[in-house]
Amino acid sequence: MSNLTASPHRSSALGLSPSRTIVRMLALLTLFLLARTLVSASPVQKRTVAVIPLPARTVHHPSQVFNLDAAKRERARVYAKYGGKNFSQASNATAVQPIEKRSEYHPAPFDIQRRATSGHESLVDVFYTIDEYYYGPLSIGTPPQPTTVDFDTGSSDLWLPLSTCSGCPGPFFKTSSSSTYKNSSTPFTIRYADGSSATGKVATDKVTVAGLSVETQGFGAVTKETGNFLDSSSAGLMGLGFPANAASGATPFFINLANQGSLASNVFSFYMSRGGSSGSELCFGCINSAKYTGSITYYPLDSWVFGWFQYYWNIKSGGFSYNGGPSSGSFSAVIDSGTTLIYIPTAAAEKFYASIPGAKNASSTVGDGFYTYPCSTSLGSITLSFGNTSYAINPAEFNLGPASWLSSSCVGGIVGNDFGGGLAIIGDEFMKNWYSVFDYSTRSVGFAKAI
Repeated sequence: MSNLTASPHRSSALGLSPSRTIVRMLALLTLFLLARTLVSASPVQKRTVAVIPLPARTVHHPSQVFNLDAAKRERARVYAKYGGKNFSQASNATAVQPIEKRSEYHPAPFDIQRRATSGHESLVDVFYTIDEYYYGPLSIGTPPQPTTVDFDTGSSDLWLPLSTCSGCPGPFFKTSSSSTYKNSSTPFTIRYADGSSATGKVATDKVTVAGLSVETQGFGAVTKETGNFLDSSSAGLMGLGFPANAASGATPFFINLANQGSLASNVFSFYMSRGGSSGSELCFGCINSAKYTGSITYYPLDSWVFGWFQYYWNIKSGGFSYNGGPSSGSFSAVIDSGTTLIYIPTAAAEKFYASIPGAKNASSTVGDGFYTYPCSTSLGSITLSFGNTSYAINPAEFNLGPASWLSSSCVGGIVGNDFGGGLAIIGDEFMKNWYSVFDYSTRSVGFAKAI
């Protein structure tokens, strides 16, 4: 007790009696020790915290909104290739013999490094919030001049801008520097649905892609471009379709290679990357097994649509399904590397979107044939059937983003449109998921799971 009573003056200064002073000191000591305990507590002894749950953003809701300008450019290209064509009156059409129907065919793949009669070309993925199209290098003339083209299985003409072209993006072709260039008086015109166009004359010259050449390749020598042609990242376009659909009347480059026996195998194949990344590839005369897994299943071309005239690489399809539900209805599907999205008959699109909860027609707000669905939806499986096989599309490819900033509605990548011949146009949205092989000898298209 002597220690507690040794300093009575301090207690007096506080105005407290000795007994009350002791109680106050014990209280202060207790608060001090408690404070030290809270400050120096180990991590295991954390204070209780309030957790406020936040809804996770769905992975199918991209950070960028729907690109309306890119969709308009896309629509213009698609209508130019398919809208309102009279397929029964092509002046340069050639009949294709009926092909015995089969569900599967497996040619032996060719080594792309050891064959001199094949070559692969790296492609650039043009990405404007969506993978809009894929292009690569081409050389023309003697000596060769480099330029770039969009490789398009949905058309059949090669066209390139000349150095005299008004309003054209380059790289350009300078005809006066080529000893093998030959012009003609035959006009050449490509016109898009939005009024933009490319015009010039039909000409011939030596054309080389991936080390493979055609000495006298016909092409559209373009001297003027207007409208959406100005927005192209590549200079021109190479159609990989059939002669019946060539506005120039020239035989397409790939078919010239096949007819002159230049290829190890009369096939070409596509691998498409995503999001503007590298790795995309076009393989002429070859199949690159490093780009896919499993085996390739082939389907014969659906030639009867055009009275046995072949215009496109189109095959029979059982239609789209959502989450294993009913089919949208069958159609003839053009596998089109030059189209970004997927276009199916209007009735089929309506039936497909009826299976997605909350989906609705957005023709009046987004554009003709487009549909939206709630961005909060965790999308189920989206499949397209060929034969007895269903081919899935990654939901991230299907989702084109919110219709506008802060919108709760996302735009779907399957569009309803009615084209001549009742066709469906299956573009890059599908091909990014499936390595695609186009076989001219057997008139068939094959798919394997892309890596």
